[in-house]
Amino acid sequence: MEVIEQQKVVDVPLVDATEESLRDYGIMISEEVYSPGLTIPFYQGSVEEGQNLDFVYTGQAVIRTARISHRSPEITWLERHERMSQLFVGLGGSPFVMVLGKPNHLQGENIPYLEDVKAFHIPAGHGVMIHVGTWHDFPMAFTGRPVTVLTMNSDEVVTALASAESADEMDTGDVYKIDIQRRTGKVLRVPF
Repeated sequence: MEVIEQQKVVDVPLVDATEESLRDYGIMISEEVYSPGLTIPFYQGSVEEGQNLDFVYTGQAVIRTARISHRSPEITWLERHERMSQLFVGLGGSPFVMVLGKPNHLQGENIPYLEDVKAFHIPAGHGVMIHVGTWHDFPMAFTGRPVTVLTMNSDEVVTALASAESADEMDTGDVYKIDIQRRTGKVLRVPF
């Protein structure tokens, strides 16, 4: 493995995911009911109903799981979707990390602002629904133990990613995926 010059390495801040810390990136999914108060007359007194999440997609919604094991702390890829939000929820007892960058597509930008990229530590059994246009990498195992993640997105996005012939940049359908070092000259690293 080649040695990377220290000035080209950007340690992504590792922060605890909270409703407040995630506000510009997405919505925290936790054991708290999101936007409680939906009035459904069945099971009153034993069920607290929450409002619908603003999940956005085109075409057909897709719900799937993925098992994530340890990988390098260096982030090669960031992607965004301009017609879809996306949901990631950790199942079981292992936390995970989501590397996220604030949406900037409405400003016409094609690379993330690196100063806005953060690694969010998501507690076990919690998740995040990212806003439309939020830059993100696929979840990372945090403790070294594998984590299974439930994810919701669109068939268009899953089909585009699964159809890629090799791991390279993409601008297909609603997938805009870039190689961070190629585009910025910087290597993003999560300081585990």
